[in-house]
Amino acid sequence: MNENQTNEPQHSIVSISVRVLSPADAESYRFVRLLALHEHPPAFGSLPENEPNLSEIAARLAENDERCFFGAFQDNQLIGTVRISRYCAPNEKHRAHLGGLYVLPAFRRNGCGRSLVRQALSWAANARSIRRVNLTVVTQQKAAICLYQSLGFRIYGTEQETFSKAGRFYDEHLMTLELASDNDRNA
Repeated sequence: MNENQTNEPQHSIVSISVRVLSPADAESYRFVRLLALHEHPPAFGSLPENEPNLSEIAARLAENDERCFFGAFQDNQLIGTVRISRYCAPNEKHRAHLGGLYVLPAFRRNGCGRSLVRQALSWAANARSIRRVNLTVVTQQKAAICLYQSLGFRIYGTEQETFSKAGRFYDEHLMTLELASDNDRNA
């Protein structure tokens, strides 16, 4: 059990839905994002005070061929988020980066994170020419690492002292998942 888990019973999610977030979700997304940044500062690589305003968030949430944000909902409440983005450089467009996975504490260990990641991977698999999805995860995030490994990601390296918080340094695992090639998809 990692330092952020408790033995408290978790909510039983009867029904969650996962969908693409839109600019109309900016306020809910910002609320969840700020919770994530306060709860796990080293895990996200940015600080709450550096988060953009609502209009910038709304612009980022507009789906395009380069990125997509997904949200998990229960009864119209946003309870989890994830982002997938294609790398920017023309010679790196065959790769995507998965990031920002966060599920509200009361809704963890119920398949919500798995559903979010599966939707993001489906987006990548259906996007033209994406062959690989990469991610980074703080080495102390054992539950997240297990989730990613169960979905086929493998650790290919560890970057030392990626983040620091209050004088403590955090390492990150570099993880990757090879998607089926275009030939495999068309077979």
